[in-house]
Amino acid sequence: MFERNIAYFCAPALAGIKPGNLVSLQKADFPDVHDRISRLNETLGKVGICADILCECEKRVLLFVYRPILLESYLERADIRKLLSRYGYDPDFTLTRKIAHLKERMTEKDFPHEIGAFLGYPTEDIKGFIRYHGKGCVLCGEWKVYGDPAKAKVLFARYKKCRKALLSRVEEGKSLVQIFCAA
Repeated sequence: MFERNIAYFCAPALAGIKPGNLVSLQKADFPDVHDRISRLNETLGKVGICADILCECEKRVLLFVYRPILLESYLERADIRKLLSRYGYDPDFTLTRKIAHLKERMTEKDFPHEIGAFLGYPTEDIKGFIRYHGKGCVLCGEWKVYGDPAKAKVLFARYKKCRKALLSRVEEGKSLVQIFCAA
């Protein structure tokens, strides 16, 4: 069930077609969640996939699964750098420091909606969500779209196809390690 949750919610990041995904894991379902995440990092880290706890409370863990190379490249885009600078992300921050700053922001009163940048969302959609407080989007799918709905629909379909293919392999009994670490 752990790997199925990771596969379902993080398929696009695992497959390398998106820099990152989030999954919320209930500690009641996975009392050994920290050990599982450590094992995931040990094995999938060999193929450039990382899992990092962004925040946790008594009941759950919010896990960020990402491809560091893709994420770093996305966060270095001029439009994304400009957006993130408004929220205290220094352009000279390393990827590790950017993620640490996001974790710090997760502890603040207001949710850090710039997290969309870490998930590979288009800049206009992140800005729109922040500006309009999540209302008035032109399309709602993997995220709320304020920019180009046609482009978003294509991405949503790609993510859905990826998720379906990965889940199919997991349900056949393959582990994430077998799927992504095959020689």
